[in-house]
Amino acid sequence: MNNLEMTRKLLLLFALFVATQVLAQDGIEVINIENRAVQAYLADAARTYSQDSDYSVSVIEKYNNTGKYGTKLYWPQGKEVFWTPTTCGDSIDEIRITVADNEFFENNYTFNPDKTSASSYVIRNLLPNKTYYYKVEEFLKDATWNERTHGVFRTTGQVRMIQVRGCSNVRDLGGWPTQYGKPIVYGRMFRSGNLDNVTAIGRHDFVENLGVRAELDLRRESKLRTSPLGETVKYLRITHGAYLSGIKKRCDVYPQDLKWLIARLHEGRNVDWHCAIGCDRCGTLSFLIEGLLGMSELDICRDYELSTLMFSRKNKRVRSPLKEMFTYIRTFGPEDNLAKCFYNYWLSLGMKRQELDYVIGIMLDIPGFKEENYSSSIENE
Repeated sequence: MNNLEMTRKLLLLFALFVATQVLAQDGIEVINIENRAVQAYLADAARTYSQDSDYSVSVIEKYNNTGKYGTKLYWPQGKEVFWTPTTCGDSIDEIRITVADNEFFENNYTFNPDKTSASSYVIRNLLPNKTYYYKVEEFLKDATWNERTHGVFRTTGQVRMIQVRGCSNVRDLGGWPTQYGKPIVYGRMFRSGNLDNVTAIGRHDFVENLGVRAELDLRRESKLRTSPLGETVKYLRITHGAYLSGIKKRCDVYPQDLKWLIARLHEGRNVDWHCAIGCDRCGTLSFLIEGLLGMSELDICRDYELSTLMFSRKNKRVRSPLKEMFTYIRTFGPEDNLAKCFYNYWLSLGMKRQELDYVIGIMLDIPGFKEENYSSSIENE
């Protein structure tokens, strides 16, 4: 490393140190939306998988440890707020927690504890790198109301797991860096386990707070004709395969998926796809979409393995099945441009360039995106 590079690194470290001190001194609490297991896994996997290119090692099972990291490891970390009720729970009609990224509470989220006798609540499903304001209000049966507490906090992190009551293994695709130089946008695409048993609170959080109004069901075994999320949610069910056999032999379903998802995004609907538990069929579609959006091989593997955090260790999902999938995708070339390989794969299925460019542009927030401009610049570097 030359002196100039060393100086730049030292200046960057100093700037980060100063920024950290400012955050600490202003007295605002900082919450990492990634729980401790996710934080530790992501760091370990980045180190380990960068050195193990033959996929012989997986580290995810070390972090699927409820004894060490607690339960609900597929939920995000949140901000717990406390208050003292003014009366008994029987007199309270509703406790409402309102959260927004502005002090005027515009475009807010609302949450309700399970019981009107509650005196605390963990606010989850937040975006990272935001300052959030919250207030807790009691609405009484005599038509009066009381504000019980309010406050402010900040968030950090990257991987946005989602708590949806009655559903498990829910994640936002947003936040991951891409080959195109822009991260995937939060809040538009989600992957999950099935939604069949979603609760009323879960529906409110997923549909009203997060705007998920399109459900793509990848199961053969489902008999559903409409979405459990409610009549405002568009629903499509298509039978899928998984892994290498899925993307080679049953690949005709993927253009149907992507065209339907593109149409829903164009309507302004946020979308969710799932199979039974959100791992295999769901993981294969996620693999193809994440690759199209320009995620790295390492990050696609890390996202795939995060589903293990909802299972016992015997049901873990390790990255090894992805190796032959990457090998196959690279046959669509050029091998040194992974995103282009995925792009060419989608073209081979009959997708049009303008369709692929649309979904990349909207999911990376690059207006007027044209893949050919990016691939040519990469190849000329």
